[in-house]
Amino acid sequence: MNDLIRQAIAAEAEERVDSRTVLANLHKAKKRKPLGLIVGVATLTVAAAAAAVVIPTTIKKTETAPLAVSGPQDAQNVLLIGADDVGLTDALMLARFRADGSAVMVVSLPRDILVDGETINRLFAQDPKKLTAAVEKTTGAKVDHYAAVKMSAFGQISQLIGGVEVCLKAATTDPVTHVSFPAGKQTLMGDQALAFLRQRHGLPNGDLDRAKRQQLFLVGLASQITKDKATALARGVSGSITVDEGWDVLEFAQRFTGPMAIGVTTLPVGASVPRETGYGYEVDSAKSKEFVDKALDGGDTSGEGGCVN
Repeated sequence: MNDLIRQAIAAEAEERVDSRTVLANLHKAKKRKPLGLIVGVATLTVAAAAAAVVIPTTIKKTETAPLAVSGPQDAQNVLLIGADDVGLTDALMLARFRADGSAVMVVSLPRDILVDGETINRLFAQDPKKLTAAVEKTTGAKVDHYAAVKMSAFGQISQLIGGVEVCLKAATTDPVTHVSFPAGKQTLMGDQALAFLRQRHGLPNGDLDRAKRQQLFLVGLASQITKDKATALARGVSGSITVDEGWDVLEFAQRFTGPMAIGVTTLPVGASVPRETGYGYEVDSAKSKEFVDKALDGGDTSGEGGCVN
């Protein structure tokens, strides 16, 4: 698959292969390996669809229509995972992409939610199916597909797109890493961007504030992905992204034809419960399912702007 992607990129540069031929060849690939085609869909989240959409668009040199998508299109729930080098989940978001490709609603799931006595951030390393089952149990929403990106890739991603603008309510310093950020607006890239996404120590609400940071970064990142930047993203981080084996990402990407509105929110949690290895958050199953159902089916698609902790 990666060889075919490289062929597509080369074709774009030399304008010598019809886009329909390239896309058809991609469809014939039997293995769904990590690919940069959905660099957005995995990128913390949704910047996901952005890149998934613009890569095929970038490949296209003629005005011919993309491959037809057969059958009616349904909304798709995609679990977006940001994992560290050992598979522990630093970022977890459930995103519903509307059938018409006009918007995506994203619910952040705090990484220390307790499911059957275990924090949800440990499940991906054990088995992706175990994680998706836990998400379905907690939210009541079916997970159609998942996309995972290594958190360590976000420094490179932010570098490739020229930085992501964020805004902080107050200056912060991480007491563990000693990385500092000033108050107000700032553009982050490289190691600074990665440190911003990972910081939880020194924040008023710990992991809950980290989820807000990830949402802010997501919206900023999605706004930065353009056709010109998409190919560089695909080249640079394709090896850091994995998706479930049954997901036809090209079919998924073809439903998106224009700008996409993004709405973000965070799943409410209950009391913090002390544990031998730290703590976890209890969730009310009935209330969580009601919240997620409303958030994914409608709600505000303007995104959460402003400054965060």
